[in-house]
Amino acid sequence: MACPSPWKDIADTFFECSICLDLFKEPKLLPCLHRFCKQCLEPILEGQTGTFECPLCKDVCKIPNDRIDGFKTDFHMKSMLQFIQLQKTFENKEERECIGCEEKLKVTAYCFICNECLCVQCYQFHLTKKIFVKHQKHVLALNDLEGKSLTQEKLASLMEAPRCHIHPEYMAQLCCCTCGNLPVCVTCTYDEHKGHELRDVRKVANDEREHLKEILEELEKRKNTVFNIADKINRVNTDVLSIVAETKAKWKSQYEDQTRKLQNEKEKEKREFDRFKTVLEESTRHKMRELETEMEEKIRKIRDEYDRLRKIKIREFKQKEDIKRIQIENRELKINETMSRLDAEMNERNKTIDEKQQRKLRETQNLSDLCNQWVNKFENVSTISSSVLESYNHWTDAQCIPDIRAASEPLVEDIMKDFPEIESLSDITMDDLPILCIDRVSTSDNVESVVYVNVIKTEWFWLTGITSTGSGNIVVSGRLSSDHSFITVINRQGRQIRHNKIDKGKGGSFQHFRHCAALSHDTIASVCESNQVVVYNIQDGSFTQNNITSLLDDIKTVDRKYATCITTDTKRGHIIVGTSIGSLLIFDEELNFIRALQLPEVINWQRDILYHEGVLLICDLVSGCACAVTMDTSKTEAELLYKLPKPDIDGLTWKPSSICKDRAGFVYILWSQTQYGTGKCFITQYSQDGQHLLTTKRTDNAAGCMTTLMTEEGEKLLVATKRSGRMLCYCLMPE
Repeated sequence: MACPSPWKDIADTFFECSICLDLFKEPKLLPCLHRFCKQCLEPILEGQTGTFECPLCKDVCKIPNDRIDGFKTDFHMKSMLQFIQLQKTFENKEERECIGCEEKLKVTAYCFICNECLCVQCYQFHLTKKIFVKHQKHVLALNDLEGKSLTQEKLASLMEAPRCHIHPEYMAQLCCCTCGNLPVCVTCTYDEHKGHELRDVRKVANDEREHLKEILEELEKRKNTVFNIADKINRVNTDVLSIVAETKAKWKSQYEDQTRKLQNEKEKEKREFDRFKTVLEESTRHKMRELETEMEEKIRKIRDEYDRLRKIKIREFKQKEDIKRIQIENRELKINETMSRLDAEMNERNKTIDEKQQRKLRETQNLSDLCNQWVNKFENVSTISSSVLESYNHWTDAQCIPDIRAASEPLVEDIMKDFPEIESLSDITMDDLPILCIDRVSTSDNVESVVYVNVIKTEWFWLTGITSTGSGNIVVSGRLSSDHSFITVINRQGRQIRHNKIDKGKGGSFQHFRHCAALSHDTIASVCESNQVVVYNIQDGSFTQNNITSLLDDIKTVDRKYATCITTDTKRGHIIVGTSIGSLLIFDEELNFIRALQLPEVINWQRDILYHEGVLLICDLVSGCACAVTMDTSKTEAELLYKLPKPDIDGLTWKPSSICKDRAGFVYILWSQTQYGTGKCFITQYSQDGQHLLTTKRTDNAAGCMTTLMTEEGEKLLVATKRSGRMLCYCLMPE
């Protein structure tokens, strides 16, 4: 269907119901400015109470008390459709029944008061007879259309003013602004609309047009914002896919490099065994030749001795060969286990990055859907507004423009919203693969750098916890005041990113020191000695917490019962809390209690704990020992595996206060001379199984806790002091 002037620039679909796909019949206008045929809208409202969703934009619309009849009839659309139908009738020169002579003749004119067609004779009769003097201004003739002289304003002047909505026998003469610009007659001003704001329709229409133009100007200014969001989303999607591809390629390169190193290690061990065997065989042959020479010299006197010595040498050779073979086989087994762990880690990392990619793409799709919804609303408002303004029909403007304004104002507010998080959607940060084939890691002799943690310091301030996150930031925690502990996120330069002050709660311990441990890429677990366990989101500072005092009260031991430290099993998502009563409490990531685990009697008061390779390493304050215990969550009691070697320095008694590990699995323990306060402090490095003390290094006397951090330059060991907030950085160098 072609749509001629005065709506020639409006798409044909604008005049079609989106449900029946035909020209509108009795169009009803929703608050969102979408319209539907009355009979098409009725099935949608059937069974709905209170509200329903617009079939096009999904906006929630309130259902009027008288349901379908309560929605406004779109008189502007009806007038446009009426004109289109007349245009079609005139162009096709249809024969229609004339209102004047009741003959079926070609249509020459249309009377908007009679609302019927006129033949040529009746048209002239309308124009010349005084009885139709009031009709003459409302007659549309064929030559008005053929000469293309019909304007929107002239078309509006042809139409009769609406009838009073209460007294349909009278023409409307005023607009009641109090009742939504309803058309009313003079009688209503003394009756139903007495005391209301009544104005001339021309003034109301002019005011409404000005208001609508202001909103349309604002929408036009903001139009580019909507379309720019779509471009940003496309760029973010491209960045996400590019970063994922680069990350996978990086991991693949690391995986292949480590696999190649491990294979070379196996070949190296095999060559060493072959060389040893060759040297041993050559040495044995040499000894045999010497014995043969001696045997020839002594002949029978030493034959028996010769046989005895020969057997001894052969047995020694076999024993040495067997010992070396077992050593090589054990080392090969360890290398194979390492390769299996590397394969599993690679598969898990690929699964994680795929999940992150899908989540990022879902987020961008949601924003894209919202953007498209705004674009559709914007185009709908623009089309309707342009059509109404061009019609220049005062009554139409007074009726329609308030609805257009009501739908446009929230659209302006939505478009003005800022979405700073769009650019950050392309940020996907992943740790490097763990280093599994390192025999030794050395710690730099001197402090590489000193960072001052930017945390509010008071006389109560005491830093007791530190951990690093997958995003590359550092989290510190401790006591802030007499009533509060704190969790603070900082960058590598010590600049504060986020700071949370946490109330100790009712009945909390006086010494409310707070400890922390990494739980996932974006979360940490934390516990305060006031018995509050927290899961903290480092991205937005939100957290959930659970008071565990009742769980400690269920354990019948000593009177002083409170949490002292925390660690995590990141693969299972378990949070492990150490206590002052020789027991562990285990929770899941939602802070649901799983079980308690009783520790061996040698362990009384856990200063710090670390989950490492399926076992739990514990720094015990009372015994002054570092121990390894089993970590079987299906049992109620843990078993002591071994004690880690204690440092023997200056003949002093040393107590373990903090424990951590690096990516290669080497264990580090901070030992102090005194339980609290200042004194000599040393850092010891242990083998990956924790049973061999490798190195000892002196550090700051005020050191209180430590962790490791991956940077672009390699892995670092961070040691934080208790009161000053200084953080010492040591470089860890694989050998």
